Amino acid sequence: MRGFVVVNPHAGSGRTGRRWPAIARDLAAHIGPFDHALTTGPGHATELVRSAIDDGASLVIAVGGDGTINEAVNGFSRADGAVTGTCAFAALAGGTGSDFMRGLSLSHTNALARIASGQTRQIDLGRVTFTSDDGRIVSRLFINIAGMGLSGAVDRAVNASGSFGFLPGIVTYYLATLSALWRYSFSGIRLSVDGQAPITINLAMAAIANGTHFGGGMNIAPHAKLDSGTFEVIVLRGGSKLTMMRDFPQLCRGTHMNHPMITALRGRRVTAEPVDPATAIPVDLDGESPGHLKAEFEILPGALKLQL
Repeated sequence: MRGFVVVNPHAGSGRTGRRWPAIARDLAAHIGPFDHALTTGPGHATELVRSAIDDGASLVIAVGGDGTINEAVNGFSRADGAVTGTCAFAALAGGTGSDFMRGLSLSHTNALARIASGQTRQIDLGRVTFTSDDGRIVSRLFINIAGMGLSGAVDRAVNASGSFGFLPGIVTYYLATLSALWRYSFSGIRLSVDGQAPITINLAMAAIANGTHFGGGMNIAPHAKLDSGTFEVIVLRGGSKLTMMRDFPQLCRGTHMNHPMITALRGRRVTAEPVDPATAIPVDLDGESPGHLKAEFEILPGALKLQL
């Protein structure tokens, strides 16, 4: 295989950069020589991966957190919106959340062994079209979970402040969620799945899930499968913030599906817009929050060749 590794040295508050020499030795021992590049800023991983695929890479490995994985996957998207099928994708965890890898239940050692095996499987991707923070209508791929509402506010707080960077991911996101929850105002949205009549919801947050985990370890969509061909849509409706704080551990354990504040849906295409067009409700995807509603989420069945 001709491998290319894209590394975010700043992931995990710089831990990935410090660990990279050891990771590189492990990778070389498993897959032999490979090319690599370190990212220097937002969007760079996408550019690096797209260039590597154009140059003939047969395997791309992302080393970093969920944001790095997301950017790398977007490098598989061509100018016409199609996803290249000639290259396989893999990842090694190195970020604050690392929720995509957590959902696969793979340790570092097991992930290396899976990559070295050369075995692949086709998994789904999601595509979301949304309004960017500068007002443009843009589309991006996601591999794990996209969402809206409080989860977007939490992602922005974690990524902007870095104040929790010395803590484990689940603790980081737990503290950030509690902090954001008190300040966050729930807003009405109109949500439609697969063209059905829209329902109006007082939204706390919603997860459009291809994978199972987000938010540094929350098992938000325990029934999601990467190759199911459908999203699991998990909606937490706005209500008592004290109740949300009390029952937060249920989200971590994945035992919340029968909670009275949860609505669970399933579908291939999801649209959401604010009831009040002047309300900016943040959108998040794979741990990043690059814009806000209105948004449309579409499943791309079997779009990516995963070597994990």
